[in-house]
Amino acid sequence: MAELLKDQEYLEDPRTKELIALCRKDIIDARIKLATSSLNQEQRDELWQLVDSREWFVKMVAKDYRSELEQIDRELEAELTR
Repeated sequence: MAELLKDQEYLEDPRTKELIALCRKDIIDARIKLATSSLNQEQRDELWQLVDSREWFVKMVAKDYRSELEQIDRELEAELTR
């Protein structure tokens, strides 16, 4: 990651885009579990920590954070309406 951040082109690097996509998937999966599963407080806290950390990463490296959040919302909505 340090290598990517040194490079001014990291925003367009395929590895960065792949990491952002993985974060989006983790966020969606965790939010679905939070919305649909019976969880104890510890499990809920762990999932929220995962969501927070992935969102932080996306915020730090994405070219357009707002667009990424909108994409997450669209994908989440699509998953929940299946």
